[in-house]
Amino acid sequence: MPIDTLGEEVQGILKGAEDFHRTNQDDKSLRQFHLRNLQTVERRLTADVEERSTTYATELNSREKTTVDRIWAKLNSNPKFIRLSTEQRADQQTFDDLRRLNGGAFPKNISPVLYVIPLLLVGIAEWYVNYATFEAIFIPVFAIAGTLLVAAVFAWASHMHGSYLKQLSEIMHPSLEYRNTLGRKIAVVISTILLIAAMSTVVWLRYTVISDQLGISSNATPGTFGQPSSTMIWSRLGPTIVLNILIWGLGTLYSWATNEKVPELRESYRALLRVNRKVERARKPCEAEQLRIKASFDRDREKNQIAIREYRSSLNQIQGCVERINQD
Repeated sequence: MPIDTLGEEVQGILKGAEDFHRTNQDDKSLRQFHLRNLQTVERRLTADVEERSTTYATELNSREKTTVDRIWAKLNSNPKFIRLSTEQRADQQTFDDLRRLNGGAFPKNISPVLYVIPLLLVGIAEWYVNYATFEAIFIPVFAIAGTLLVAAVFAWASHMHGSYLKQLSEIMHPSLEYRNTLGRKIAVVISTILLIAAMSTVVWLRYTVISDQLGISSNATPGTFGQPSSTMIWSRLGPTIVLNILIWGLGTLYSWATNEKVPELRESYRALLRVNRKVERARKPCEAEQLRIKASFDRDREKNQIAIREYRSSLNQIQGCVERINQD
């Protein structure tokens, strides 16, 4: 281990030798005393510089590595971090497998909020088309609830149908087990049934409202020119039906365009990003501690280099002092 106080000792010995030289004393024993001191401290300085340049520098690197390894070993033995690492590897494997099915391409990482906004617009469009019909038959509370329910059904059906159509080739691939796609097929069937039920309800209620407005009902009395025919009702009802279909179609087209061809690809990518963030948060304190340790050892290395430069300068002074004393 290098001696940090050696520099002070050297300066003391140098000062004594320089003072002896300046006084021009002719004391041989005192001259030999200073020469021995200078030679002794020269050997010590040489050995210290050698140690600082080789052994001590290696020791600093080794101690830094050992300290850092100890920190990471503690983290890697933490049960919570082990679970996170295992989850990360599993999610990475799942995503890599799905990405290969996608031709190696990454998914369009569209935010769920941004994805839902256009589907909400589908619901809003349904509101404007259907609310007047519900309001004409029900009290405002039921009219609002019924309109929101129909709008939600249209938006959800658009999402399910669009994504199913986009991923149909993968869902129907012979390599997939039936039970892996059964839940998806059931969800599509349910959304289709609900869409038909919602559409039928809206058409039925709208037919009733229009027929009442035109005076076609069981209690209505024909006018002078006869009772209006059902053709007139359908002429007014047809465009609204087309609007409903167009709204559903646009929502389905949007869902088809924004979903990935490979099922669960985007979801697996988001799951991988989430677990990566968790792992990064768990590693962050260790990374900060590693930076602190490195900065501390860098300071020790800098101090060591400064000491080497000072000791080499002292060696030059000692050698010069020895030559001057020998010349006297």
